[in-house]
Amino acid sequence: MFSEVSDINLTSNLSEPLASLEQDWSDTPHVRLSRSGHRVVSVFLGSIMVFGFLNNLLVLVLFCKFKTLRTPVNMLLLNISVSDMLVCVCGTTLSFASSLRTRWLYGRHGCMWYGFINSCLWSLDSCLW
Repeated sequence: MFSEVSDINLTSNLSEPLASLEQDWSDTPHVRLSRSGHRVVSVFLGSIMVFGFLNNLLVLVLFCKFKTLRTPVNMLLLNISVSDMLVCVCGTTLSFASSLRTRWLYGRHGCMWYGFINSCLWSLDSCLW
């Protein structure tokens, strides 16, 4: 029934897209942002990182200090706050440091980690809403 398909070697076709991804990977961007552009981005990322961490830490401290805040709805808000704090610590720091150095510092695996951790934490954040 599928005799014309039986002659195709499927294993070699599966490895070709992976090989092309490895060859196309480059740490240098196609369009570079100016040095002052990187400074502006790093100021924004740094303020997001610091204020986001401190605000979410304040939520955690208040939640621990006042037992009247421990309602089911506030538990959801606490989970969102923890997720946001982890984004500030795990994700924004990588972008901030790279923006200060005007290039991505962490290579291919760091880029994958950055995408993975931000996707997981932001999807956790949106699931709770």
